[in-house]
Amino acid sequence: MTKSPEELLAMQFGGATVAENLRAAIDAGTLIENHDGTLELAADPHFRPVRWMRVQNASEQEPPAPDSHFLSQVMFEQAYARSAVPYGCRECYKVKAVPRTLRQLVAAWGIAKHIQCRSKWGIDLDNPYSQDVYAGYFYTTGLDRARAHFKIVREAFDADAKLGPDVPLTIKRGCSEFEAKLGPSDQYTFAPELGELETYLKSKFRKRRRRDTLNIALAYWIDVAYRIGDDTYLDFTGGKRLRPKMVTYDPREDATAELL
Repeated sequence: MTKSPEELLAMQFGGATVAENLRAAIDAGTLIENHDGTLELAADPHFRPVRWMRVQNASEQEPPAPDSHFLSQVMFEQAYARSAVPYGCRECYKVKAVPRTLRQLVAAWGIAKHIQCRSKWGIDLDNPYSQDVYAGYFYTTGLDRARAHFKIVREAFDADAKLGPDVPLTIKRGCSEFEAKLGPSDQYTFAPELGELETYLKSKFRKRRRRDTLNIALAYWIDVAYRIGDDTYLDFTGGKRLRPKMVTYDPREDATAELL
């Protein structure tokens, strides 16, 4: 039976109702309530570099992509108070690639442009649930599709001279923060009424425009590569160092200074 908006907002997560969780987010400034009753995420007061480039190559057989930003940032973080996995994420599976260098990241990104699957590529260093610097994620619907794409990606990587079989690939379900907070992803359960709630709140949500652009992302990738000692960034600067070498001094009295 379809629930009314009042009934949906009265559902409890994290010890409070959805309405109370949303009001707390609005009061805290993480959500903005507009005059027309719509909601939107507040702008992050801290500058965050553009870390990801996206490849929108969904096949005709793939269902429309869920709004992962809304599901994770609004539903999971705010409405569910991090105590339930969104219903819209129930069939989200990802094939994760872990390039070891910037050279490999760009090569893998290039291959992804020719694979019929949505993906994103960039810096995973700021992800508290990842131990990887670079990463790529292919987004699929259902475990069977993830396994099929895993095979396609594995074969493409293995055949590429810059990548090969040593670039790790794994299949994961949903967002890592879901599993970190709520336990193993193979044990998730989803109440049907969550789908109704998410559809209702999505109708009231305004999405901010993404600012991902090629040049901004590449500049950040190069900067991170330089800072972690990955000199393959020189492939993308025409061999020019990002920053000049510093003078260092030998502790021996009769030695001369040198550049490192």
